[in-house]
Amino acid sequence: MDTEKSSETAVPQTGTAANVASCVIRVSNLDRSLKFYCDVFACRVVIRDSDMALLLTPNGFQLYVHADSRFRHRDPGTIGVQYLMWATDSESELERIAQRLKAYDVAAYAYTQGGVKFVEGCDPDRERVIIAHPSPQQLPREVIAKRLHG
Repeated sequence: MDTEKSSETAVPQTGTAANVASCVIRVSNLDRSLKFYCDVFACRVVIRDSDMALLLTPNGFQLYVHADSRFRHRDPGTIGVQYLMWATDSESELERIAQRLKAYDVAAYAYTQGGVKFVEGCDPDRERVIIAHPSPQQLPREVIAKRLHG
């Protein structure tokens, strides 16, 4: 498969593409993680069980948060989804999210690459959280940020 950018890449016609609508996040402590995602990203809990909850982001993306004390951290280089990246449409919202993230991770920091400003920190289980501005819809990406390589 050719992974280089190509003007000949087929673009699905409207209505024929699948969209990512939800993800499952495994955590060690459900209450702590729900508070984090609600506080930092303005999610709201719509369904709650004893060990799992469904959160909705403000734009409707679904986060299934599943807690089990037996879950353990993934090893570096493990195959599968590595990060859930967030994006915001305004720099002021990026700054607000950064401040809320710093309440949970004082080491959270910002950097800019390829015209995109990133804020990076960790969630309560010390997993990386990355937020970008502008969103890919506002500024299509022309480079892959070096930090995404690991």
